[in-house]
Amino acid sequence: MNENILNLQQEAINENTSPERLEELADMSELAHLVAQNVNCPSETLIKLTKNASDNILKAVVSNPSTPTEILIELGAKFPQELVKNPIIDLWLLEDENPLYFDNQLTAKLAINPNTPINLLKLLAQFPDSQVRIDVAKNSNTPASILEKLATDSDANVRLRVSYHQNTPISVLEKLATDSDSGIRCYVALHQNVSVNLLQQLAEDSHLLVRYNVAKNTNTPVTLLEKLATDFNYGVRCNVAKNPNTSIILLEQLARDADVVVRCCVAENPKIPLSLLQQLATDDKKSVRRNVAANPKTPINLLEQLANDFDVVVRRGITSNENIPIYLLEKLTTDSDASLRSTARKKLKYRKDNSHE
Repeated sequence: MNENILNLQQEAINENTSPERLEELADMSELAHLVAQNVNCPSETLIKLTKNASDNILKAVVSNPSTPTEILIELGAKFPQELVKNPIIDLWLLEDENPLYFDNQLTAKLAINPNTPINLLKLLAQFPDSQVRIDVAKNSNTPASILEKLATDSDANVRLRVSYHQNTPISVLEKLATDSDSGIRCYVALHQNVSVNLLQQLAEDSHLLVRYNVAKNTNTPVTLLEKLATDFNYGVRCNVAKNPNTSIILLEQLARDADVVVRCCVAENPKIPLSLLQQLATDDKKSVRRNVAANPKTPINLLEQLANDFDVVVRRGITSNENIPIYLLEKLTTDSDASLRSTARKKLKYRKDNSHE
């Protein structure tokens, strides 16, 4: 880079460079973005720089505290990352006529931006437009103190967002667990911060979807899963059957469930023992046998048995098993079902093409 250009760049970023000189430098395309960053740049020049400018220049303009408010509002929605870093935001927070109150599109972008300062999020959490408060509750950086406030919001959609936010503390989840909105209680039941005591409370909930999520939560202890395994709703029992914490004894109980969907879920469980796979491989329902065929834990001798199943649905299950041996895939390429033959050929070609042997 020649010395002349270096000198011009130094002039463009120097806060002591006169406004008149900065205006001259702004006309040089290679210096425009540097001039746009200079806090001494006059507002007229900053406005001029926004005309037909590249995103790089516009971002610099939005980051500059000397940029006129109307330009910041106009461009802030497009470049919220740059706006939240602009020191002028702190001054806006002190103003009675905060410019953020007059552009909902901009406030929504700031509300959900993880780089938005906490003091600004606190202000936006009180914003009249409920969508802005929802976006604050969605923001991954919103702290527990603000979430606690939003947990008492009159709008159920705001409280719903709080109920599954990763930063929501147990004290707030306890309050939301008694919310009149069942959807909110559902998300509390699935939250990773929920306590065992709260799970016990929610396991008694009258709404089946709340109990459904308690059964699904990987923090739910075996004692609660045992209780939910006798729930009248098959969906709750299904989630018990799929939960990695479910004991072998409980899986054995659910493998005898009258509902075929529950037995299907047992067949999917990654911790299912061989004895239950053998038992369910002879189930009278094809969907159960199909799930046994698809389970990566199913041993080869059972896969061989299921490859001869009279129902094509079961045989198709084998082709979705990641551990199917090549010789079984070759066998299925001659199956009586055309669709299954096609699938087996494609799988076989993929396996051979990606073989490292």
